[in-house]
Amino acid sequence: MSLMRLVYASRSRLVEGHRAEELQRIVTSAERLNARNRITGFLLATPGAFAQVLEGAQIDVAETYGRIVTDLRHANIRLLVEQPIVARGFGQWSMGLAERDETTAFIFGLYGVTPENDLIEQPVDTLLELAGELARGRA
Repeated sequence: MSLMRLVYASRSRLVEGHRAEELQRIVTSAERLNARNRITGFLLATPGAFAQVLEGAQIDVAETYGRIVTDLRHANIRLLVEQPIVARGFGQWSMGLAERDETTAFIFGLYGVTPENDLIEQPVDTLLELAGELARGRA
């Protein structure tokens, strides 16, 4: 099976009072669907944006991304990269999550992710490095 990686970033439409519950719903649903479709990946979240890495077979990744672009919790979705890969970088995660909060703000900041310069403004290499670092820290 040939593998591909897709990375996107979007503005978050999550309402602050219900943000934690919505993020949990996103992760729970993604873990179930991704496990079924052999998708792996990692989601980065801030109060204002999302960035996500998806890995798997092209048809499965395309189907998953198709669901995401119609999800009303996202706005201004930007497809950053869609490329073939030799091996999964996030193989241990059906869907990992790292949210910028009090405990992770420093690491997000090291990669330039701040309230003034959110995930959607970052280059794809920065997002992949940040997701990799946070995934390793949670493994």
